[in-house]
Amino acid sequence: MSDTVSRPWRPTRNQKIVAILVLLIAWTAMAGSWTDKGCTLPQGYMFVISHGGSPDRDQGCEDEPGGPEYTDTYYG
Repeated sequence: MSDTVSRPWRPTRNQKIVAILVLLIAWTAMAGSWTDKGCTLPQGYMFVISHGGSPDRDQGCEDEPGGPEYTDTYYG
């Protein structure tokens, strides 16, 4: 029998960096789908987190005097 102790698998530094980059790319892609619905990119990033991803068919932003505002009755 071996006297070595089995250690659990741990990701390397490069694997962590790649995972973070993949998450940022996915987050940006989903935020971009909100911009297609009339929202600004910063709003898109926020909506990805608050709404759990890309917009549904009836979600988006409408132009308002103070800038685009979220609506769940989007028909654009």
